[in-house]
Amino acid sequence: MTDGSGTGMRSGGAARDVGEAGGHTEAVEVFFDDLDAFGMLYHGRFAALLERAITRYFAGLGMSLGHPDLNVVVRELLVVFERPVTRIGPVDVTFRLDRLGRTSAEFAFRIHSGGHSHAHGRRVIVKIDPRTAAPDPWTDETREILERELLPPR
Repeated sequence: MTDGSGTGMRSGGAARDVGEAGGHTEAVEVFFDDLDAFGMLYHGRFAALLERAITRYFAGLGMSLGHPDLNVVVRELLVVFERPVTRIGPVDVTFRLDRLGRTSAEFAFRIHSGGHSHAHGRRVIVKIDPRTAAPDPWTDETREILERELLPPR
């Protein structure tokens, strides 16, 4: 499926069901300085909310900065906006792993609060060797955790 521009980017529609089809939810805070002049969450901050949630998840697994499997770069990020966030305070970020490659991982996500979905999409990351910036395979330990905890049941 393409987005009509010929780029081949998928619409992220499958991510709308994140939460109903498995996944993990982290509550993250929206702060006053995340809002734009219209009192809505600035569009660029949706990526930051996702990053906060995924970082908190990995920290809960005992993986923090310096862990070899956290040397990642974002290859793709697709955000489909549905409803603005218009207040400070907690929102939920639910995410799941849709695909785990040798060096990459594709996450579907949904940002929601109070029964409303604000945005959904997908994020593809690639693990790299920090010395060479070349793709680097996931460790067996991390691969096992991701498959067990975040891949939806098939």
